[in-house]
Amino acid sequence: METVKRAIIEILKPRALGFLNDARFREKMDAKIRKKIGRISSITLGKELGVSSTTKLDDIPYNSYELYKRYYEEPVESHFLYNINDYVTTLTSGTMGRPKKYLLPKTALKDNMGNTGLSSILVATHDGEKITFQMGDVAYTNVPGGNQISAHLTEIAKKSNFGFVKNYPDPNLPFQAKVDYFVNNYKNINMAFMTVTSLLDEIYPRIGEPFHLKAFMTQDASSRVFKEDIKKITGSYPKTTYGSTETLFATVASIEYPGCYIFDWRVIYPEFLPDNEALDYNVSIVEEKHDSVKLDEVEPGKRYQLIATPYLMEMTRYIMPDIMECIATGDDILGTNLPVFRYHARSDKIMVLHNFTRIAEEELLQVLKEAGVPFVDFTVKKELDGSKEYMKMYLELSQPMEEELVYKNIDDKLTEFDRDWHDLKSFLKYYPLKIELLPKNSFRNYLYKKHGAPRIERIEMREERLKMLLGQSS
Repeated sequence: METVKRAIIEILKPRALGFLNDARFREKMDAKIRKKIGRISSITLGKELGVSSTTKLDDIPYNSYELYKRYYEEPVESHFLYNINDYVTTLTSGTMGRPKKYLLPKTALKDNMGNTGLSSILVATHDGEKITFQMGDVAYTNVPGGNQISAHLTEIAKKSNFGFVKNYPDPNLPFQAKVDYFVNNYKNINMAFMTVTSLLDEIYPRIGEPFHLKAFMTQDASSRVFKEDIKKITGSYPKTTYGSTETLFATVASIEYPGCYIFDWRVIYPEFLPDNEALDYNVSIVEEKHDSVKLDEVEPGKRYQLIATPYLMEMTRYIMPDIMECIATGDDILGTNLPVFRYHARSDKIMVLHNFTRIAEEELLQVLKEAGVPFVDFTVKKELDGSKEYMKMYLELSQPMEEELVYKNIDDKLTEFDRDWHDLKSFLKYYPLKIELLPKNSFRNYLYKKHGAPRIERIEMREERLKMLLGQSS
């Protein structure tokens, strides 16, 4: 039986990994997008975008959720690519606590799991020399349940993998129950998908010693900062991916560059806009023309806003709020020349003070780590005090430390790390940092009040969520 299982894996590898070194990937992408354009030209949405079967992708205007919202809220079959019964309702976080509603086709979800889902699993178990995945490996997932996209994808995986992977626990369990499951069963778990915070501040302290995972998978931007800690605990570097309700699973992890990822062009046609030309993702249709950068045109060291076109869903040239940086034109370990990206920040989640300094989440994580401040987690908000703008940091320490020393270490490191922070202090003659230390277990208690594993909004957390974190509401 073991020989048969190994043979199946060898058969699956070319299908799952061949796209990484396909020299004709751009040609195949363009063929896929022409087919997609032909299909949407026949539905109401395509007509609203001015699409005909001969329209070129560059002539379709960029757009956002506001365009699709009314189609999702009042569905009519002629508005969609598939029979209305093919769609599932999924929710994602919106503004002021009101979730956004999406209708996503099961056809696309199944295709996504069969392509990127399979590839992600195999790549994630790469130990730098070889893929270590075996049929029947146990995958632990701590993601939101209910109508979240992750729950639908997990359910599809359970129904269609035929023993390829064993998925645990029940996606509808609350956060604490999922943490308990891992702690009680970690010796039988081969792969895990969760936040970095869950690993470092919940699971590892309770287990009390390092343990082995073939893969620790996450979408947390902090994985690059804590990659050595994660390797020490789990035995391997984090395998970081990018995905969303709009894009589904869109990437596989880079092995050469831990904390980074590679787009799977088989399921999505990604385009990019330079970050200084980033578009407002709340505008229904962008009328003005902006030339996009294609996947084979991105340059290392440059940052871009993602424009997403999944081939099997209605969304076309959809403006994503995410800024990512191209860090390399290939991954030598995986043998690919596809560009490698790291997540930088949401286009609206960068701390800007008086137009002097622009600090992203990962940079704040790096500052705290290099400042020697032992922390569980944090969130920052901009505050106006008189005429001056401040960065207010709500910080939970993992070990005792004098508040004055905490402040000094962080401010000193920010001044050293960011020339603009130095100039802000020097030119405007004030200290723009404020810190409020939170009681022990503040972030733990906040997560326990939420379903699944909500990502901590480390920059400009919504007011109602901040109140929950501070214990001012339930």
